[in-house]
Amino acid sequence: MRIRIEIEDKGLKSSHEFESQNMDGEALRDRIIGFLSASGIFESRVESIASAASAHNYSSGTLMDRLENFIRYEFSNTWFTTQELREKYETVADDIKLSTVSTYLSRMNRDGMLDKRGNRNNRQYRLIESIEPEIVSQHNYQRQNSYEKRRAESR
Repeated sequence: MRIRIEIEDKGLKSSHEFESQNMDGEALRDRIIGFLSASGIFESRVESIASAASAHNYSSGTLMDRLENFIRYEFSNTWFTTQELREKYETVADDIKLSTVSTYLSRMNRDGMLDKRGNRNNRQYRLIESIEPEIVSQHNYQRQNSYEKRRAESR
């Protein structure tokens, strides 16, 4: 499999080619995403500077803080399951029980940080912040304010 990526940024052009005969598509995809993430291609310049120190630090703060930072960085614009979060989190941080992840995701949803869909067996979550502000209902806006108040009180 061969993948070629061309990037043009303010007149600077670069070309990157990835080729593998012994690696499956998913492993190659993960390598490419890792390369692009490390290069900062997914972040704006301001976000890159502001979050460089804290975005990848999943070892400080409470477990809730670490999971929140992880979700904001790794799952900012996508739906994800409890199991997907757990598997990805365990690749960069400590092992964590699935029931613990489920509990924290439920609390984040209750507090207005996450949106959820699906039934108990097929539950998916997504950051509410990734939705355009006009689309967020008044109810979710109030829940977000409640979440921010609880966060401020706990510090």
